[in-house]
Amino acid sequence: MLFFLAFIVALSITAALIPVLARWAPAIGLTDRPGPRKLHTQPVPRVGGIAMALGILAPAMLLVAQTQSLHGLLAGILVLLVFGVWDDRADLHYRVKFLGQMLAVGLCIAISGVQIQTYAADGHPLLPQALSVALTFFFLIGVTNAVNLSDGLDGLAGGMALLCFCAIALLAASGGNAQLTAIACIEGGALLGFLRFNTHPARVFMGDGGSQVLGFTIGVLAIFATQSDISATSAALPLLLVGMPIIDTLMVMLHRFRQGRSPFTSDRNHLHHRLLELGFRHGEAVILLYLSQVTLFLLAYFLRFASDLLIIAVFCAYAAAVLGLLRWATRSGWRVHPETESRSPPLGLERLQRTLRRAPGLALWVMGASMFAYAATVIMETGRVGGDVTVLCLVLLVPLLVSALARAQGAVGWVERTAAYVSVMLLVYLDETAAHTSHSFFGTSWTLLGITGVAALARFWLSPERRFQLTTLDVLVVFIALVIPHLGPVQLPAELTAGIAKAVILLYVVEMLLALDIRGRIPRTCLVLMLAAIAARGLLSLNA
Repeated sequence: MLFFLAFIVALSITAALIPVLARWAPAIGLTDRPGPRKLHTQPVPRVGGIAMALGILAPAMLLVAQTQSLHGLLAGILVLLVFGVWDDRADLHYRVKFLGQMLAVGLCIAISGVQIQTYAADGHPLLPQALSVALTFFFLIGVTNAVNLSDGLDGLAGGMALLCFCAIALLAASGGNAQLTAIACIEGGALLGFLRFNTHPARVFMGDGGSQVLGFTIGVLAIFATQSDISATSAALPLLLVGMPIIDTLMVMLHRFRQGRSPFTSDRNHLHHRLLELGFRHGEAVILLYLSQVTLFLLAYFLRFASDLLIIAVFCAYAAAVLGLLRWATRSGWRVHPETESRSPPLGLERLQRTLRRAPGLALWVMGASMFAYAATVIMETGRVGGDVTVLCLVLLVPLLVSALARAQGAVGWVERTAAYVSVMLLVYLDETAAHTSHSFFGTSWTLLGITGVAALARFWLSPERRFQLTTLDVLVVFIALVIPHLGPVQLPAELTAGIAKAVILLYVVEMLLALDIRGRIPRTCLVLMLAAIAARGLLSLNA
């Protein structure tokens, strides 16, 4: 419960502060203006880092046990936030930026005692103190700059950092480190609150004040997760946890050295720039880099007890494969979306195209019918509905009926949206509480949900009108919701993981339906019938 509370508090603070800070951004000089190396064409507020830092600091001070380790981390975050915001305002020389990073890292090492002390090649031997401090210092500086340099596309740095914190939370939980797990959950919550505004096209940037804080925090938490006395994980694991930013930084630095330029100059040779040159769209490039980091995430989880040498070898092989494929694609002139000459299709293909034009409408009806059948099946199978659920349904019915009477033919508004989202969660709750009553019901509910999901995918891919858009944040949410619960060291109840999967499917289907701007009585009637049926089952349960 503590972890969930810390996550929600961090998310809420960050999401609430961003709109307020965004309005102040022009007055305080925190606006990122378009330029030759930038992809955006309009000024964008650079206040995400401030909102995230406050979203991290508040719950960390209020909900987490106060220790020297935590105080050292928070001191480093404050220093990097000050220098990062200063850089966002004044575009500091790289020497001044390094000064701030060295001060933050030095304070963290001195106060918290964070150090890379052992390596897992042969019985966890201790490193000499001087070498330990130097290695820790350069690692934290390197990771801070690696994440900072990867912040080139909307949602890219934040999404990869979120994957890093998820991995660290799993490692910390497996070692029984509650404080570290809570801090990783806080960081993840703050990032989700920020990514809500940073998904392409971004309305807010994190700026250096955010990217440096994220990189520094990832480095510190990764060391704590792999170097604590109760952790048996490999000391080289951070290579995989921060794999893609490290690969990107090493590639860029090597390229600049080979051209005889300073490694601190700016250019367009980062991984995301190279993917855009190969014809990938903005969202496609971000998702591809997410998938690359997800691969490293899974490798880190399954190799967490392996030797350092094996992990280093796996990282080097993965880096060589990524850079080799990129080099081949660039030299061969390969493009992901090759241009083709327009010409009339053959007669058979033309008939197929006419058939496919009807497919989105058919998929929509199948999606709606199967979802309605799922709701009816769950409500009929439900044995007992609690009084709290009954009251909630009755409360929702009142504004829904008023809205239906006032504007029967009008567009769906916030009343219907609220009722739709709550109804979905109630259905999943009733489904999971009734899932053990019969095997046939279990199979029927999943079959209907599967048909609903497949029809939704068919509608999405075949419809020429993409009113509902899958975003890079959606990819992250689906991965976190459907994959991570099955990797955790603490086995979650089967009904909880199944409920998460069902909720994700139904919420995306509802969002797709609401994006159609449906007018008339049909959506309101369906919602009224669903809520009324649940409330009726609840009233019958009370009388039984």
